[in-house]
Amino acid sequence: MKPLLSMLIVASFTLSNHASGPSDPLESWSVPGSVCRSGDFPSLSFDGSQIFPKDKTLLHPEDGRALPDGRIIVGDEELGLRIIEKDGSSRGFGRFKEAGWVHDPPRVTAGPNGMFLESDGRHLLLADVYNGRIYRVDTGTEDVKLIYSHPFGINSVIRDSIGTIWFTQSAKNIPERGFQDLFAAVDRPVASGAVFYLRGSGNNVELPAVEAASDIYFANGIALDEDEKYLYVAETMMDRVLRFEIDVAKGALSNRETYQYVITPDNLAFDKHGNLYAASPISNSVIAVDKKCRSVHTVFSAPSGSNSKAQDKWTENSRLGKPLLELFTPEVWNPLPGGLTGMFWSRDQKTLYVTGLGSAILKVDLGTGGK
Repeated sequence: MKPLLSMLIVASFTLSNHASGPSDPLESWSVPGSVCRSGDFPSLSFDGSQIFPKDKTLLHPEDGRALPDGRIIVGDEELGLRIIEKDGSSRGFGRFKEAGWVHDPPRVTAGPNGMFLESDGRHLLLADVYNGRIYRVDTGTEDVKLIYSHPFGINSVIRDSIGTIWFTQSAKNIPERGFQDLFAAVDRPVASGAVFYLRGSGNNVELPAVEAASDIYFANGIALDEDEKYLYVAETMMDRVLRFEIDVAKGALSNRETYQYVITPDNLAFDKHGNLYAASPISNSVIAVDKKCRSVHTVFSAPSGSNSKAQDKWTENSRLGKPLLELFTPEVWNPLPGGLTGMFWSRDQKTLYVTGLGSAILKVDLGTGGK
């Protein structure tokens, strides 16, 4: 038998064996006829009726959460947080000024960013991406406590089952130059992103914060799976979502890997089935990664000709090391009311809220679709 033919037969036999049931889900990516099958995901597109609230009175609603009573809370640069009633009316929420909140640009720019609703359904954590602060809000009394100040901006924040707070640092942007230095790390990517944790409970944390992972090109969204086995971090400027094994008791991360490639991943969240969702600002879309197969699914998109051109130019500049920030203009997020940055669900997960950097969010009915 000729050597080349022999090699092909061996390769064919190997693939056939893998197709019968690979133990590692990664193997199924390149194996036709794999046993790994993704379920159905919604496939939703933007239309103007989704804009919420209709009066477009929000200011930088970068992230949000649904409360047990059906109301939702989103970030607000001037006020810290804003609560939106079921009828779409809204008001400032929380006594942030008493806790030291200041938004007086250009002198001081506040950056309400990642939010996390604790397991009690009552207390909310809010991170400031420009000033490096973490606030804890009692949604019952609207009392606000500044519980931690970091040397650099804090992008996203979560809390595990024993009370440890985990957060991402996107760049080494000091409060005095929080806005400028943060976006400099977008324009010319540098590996100054990191993951930190703070031991503690309630309003009390133990100082100093401990660095658990470093050398990340713009660490952005952060998410912890339900079993607390893996921590996920969006590495925006490398177009990938990282995954770490986590030991909650020891406060340790290990075995860093690329979980999936997603163009400019921002905020992260899990659906009720454990699938990871990522917001993608440069593509005007929300991407889901199937937990079994790691396959990628676009669950929401807002396509336009100008966005398509911007994506192409972004990819070109990224590969060639050219400046990027000049590309992030209103043409990128057309037809949306602002740059798409995140997503969260209603308590029954029948509605997907898509957040962003504009004057409104999107309220997207999922209907009966989805896994």
